[in-house]
Amino acid sequence: MQIRLIRSATLVVQMADVRLLIDPWLASKGEGKSYSGRGPSPLVDLPCSLEELLHGIDAVLVSHLHSDHFDEVAQRMLPKSMPILCHAPDRDQIAGMGFSDVQAIGDGMAVGGVTIRTTDGRHGPPEVLDDMGEVSGFLISAAGEPTLYWAGDTILCPEVEAVLAEERPEVVVVHGCGALWQGKGPLVMDGPMVLNTVRLSAHATVVVTHLDAVDHATVSRADLRRMAAEASIDKSRLLVPEDGEILSF
Repeated sequence: MQIRLIRSATLVVQMADVRLLIDPWLASKGEGKSYSGRGPSPLVDLPCSLEELLHGIDAVLVSHLHSDHFDEVAQRMLPKSMPILCHAPDRDQIAGMGFSDVQAIGDGMAVGGVTIRTTDGRHGPPEVLDDMGEVSGFLISAAGEPTLYWAGDTILCPEVEAVLAEERPEVVVVHGCGALWQGKGPLVMDGPMVLNTVRLSAHATVVVTHLDAVDHATVSRADLRRMAAEASIDKSRLLVPEDGEILSF
């Protein structure tokens, strides 16, 4: 399995000869929304051209419809015949964008030799959930490949802990920027939550993404690397990739 971090939450996962694009946020630097009022996001540009990014993609996974996970550029640039696999509550809205092959993942579906199912999470503490809405993660597996748990836009919560304990995925991808909404949050994991996820995943490599790209973040790559070093966490257990970097498992 290979995981290429594109930017923020956007990944390309290659598993069992299937290429999956997760949560495409394709706006150029500064051409998206500001989430805190400090300035427009994304804060950085894509590390590759859209043509390179979209080449050979077999399906797109969409965890929820926030603008930094499935933006207007992605909605415009993706072929309307591209399979879009999503959380059930979002199916009709995505189909209304003109996509002809929109499927709710639910408890399990297959793309070639890859099996995908959704997982639950919480997009922040109780006081922001009405604003944030429902989100999902993905559990992705294939014969002869490590199981990938892409937790999505969630804090560390009982739903995430249950997946870690019951499914024992070998690779766990979490969002670690500690973003705030109107001063409340975090909306996704912050530094201590990331470190606790590593401790709860003794069997796994934890990969941290959704960093250094949105204006409402409170945690950076540098912060996480410093915190991991101070906590004596082995560098092989916690990976903090740069945009465009490819990780192989």
